[in-house]
Amino acid sequence: MPRSTGRTIAVLTAMIGLAAGVAVAAPAPRGIVTINRSVVQLQDLFSDAGPKADDVLGPAPAPGQRINVGAAQLSAIARAYGVGWTGSGPDNVVVIERPGVPVRAAAITHVLRPALLGAGAPDHFVVQLGSDRLPMIPPGALPDIVVNNIRYDQVNGQFAASLLISATGMKPESFDITGIAAPAERVIVARRTLQPGDVVTINDVKMAWVARAALPQGILTSAADVLGMQISRRLAAGTPLSRQTMARVMMVTRGATVSLAVETPGLEVTAEGVALASGPEGAVIPVLNPSSREVVQAVVDGQNHAHVIPGSHPTPQNGTVPYYSRMVGQNG
Repeated sequence: MPRSTGRTIAVLTAMIGLAAGVAVAAPAPRGIVTINRSVVQLQDLFSDAGPKADDVLGPAPAPGQRINVGAAQLSAIARAYGVGWTGSGPDNVVVIERPGVPVRAAAITHVLRPALLGAGAPDHFVVQLGSDRLPMIPPGALPDIVVNNIRYDQVNGQFAASLLISATGMKPESFDITGIAAPAERVIVARRTLQPGDVVTINDVKMAWVARAALPQGILTSAADVLGMQISRRLAAGTPLSRQTMARVMMVTRGATVSLAVETPGLEVTAEGVALASGPEGAVIPVLNPSSREVVQAVVDGQNHAHVIPGSHPTPQNGTVPYYSRMVGQNG
C-alpha cells in the first residue's frame, strides 16, 4: 500500500473517531421563554427544533400576558413537525411570556376628552379614570386609540367607554373603561415639591386644571397672589396653593438685631434695636432699645429694618405687648 494512502486512511479514521465522540444535542422543551413578536415559532417551544424551527405555530400572547403549552400539546406538535422529542409528564411545560407596557393614562384621557364633550360634559373638566389597570402594548410601540362607544351621566359626571387599542406588533383589542369627568377650575399648583420656608418664585408654580371638588378653601388663581410668599407646610408637586398654605415672608425674626429708623421733622436718626417679635413687611412689632431698655413700636419695611411709628412713645420693657399681628392701616 502506498504510504500516502495509508496516511489518508489514518486521518479519516481519526476524524470518524472524533465524530463518534461528539454527542448530538437532542430537542427539549425550553421551559420559560420570553418573546417580543406577534407569533409563536417552533423554536420557541423546543431547543434544536430542526429545519422547521422558524415555522409559525400560531399567535403569540397579548402584550403583558403568557400562555402555557402542556406535555400533551408539546408531544402533538413534536410529531406534526418531526421534532425528535418523545417526553411526557406534567413537568414538561413551556411558558411563553410576552413583555408589555401599559398605555399612558394621558393618552387615554386625550382621546376621551372630545368624546365626553360630545356626550354633554362641561367645557372645563378633568378625567379621573376608575382603574389603574390599563391596556398593554408592546414595548416601544405607539398606541392608536379609538373610542367606539361612550355613555356619560350629566348628573354625577360618571362615564363608561369602550376603546379599541391597536399598535405595531399586536392585533386590535377592545378595552372597557370607566371614570368621572369632574368639573374643574384653573388654579395655581406647585410645579415641584415645596418645603416649609420656601419663598415662591415663578419657577415653583404653574397653572393647571384641578377638579373643583378637590379644591381647598381660599384657593389661589393668580401668580401675583403667591410670588414672593412663603410656604407654610410641605406641598407635593401638583398640589393647589391656597391661603392656608401660604404665609408672608418674615423680614424680621424675634431676637434679631434691627436697624431702626426714627423720623423727626427735617431729621432721620438710625439706631439699632432687638426685635421682640417676628414680622413680615408692613407688620408692627415691638423693638427694644438695649441701652435704655425701652420699647418702641416699629413698622417692618425691609430685611431686619423697621421705622418707628411717628408719634409713638417708648415704654418700659415690662410694659410691652409680646406680639403685634396687626398691620399698619388695619384695625387691631
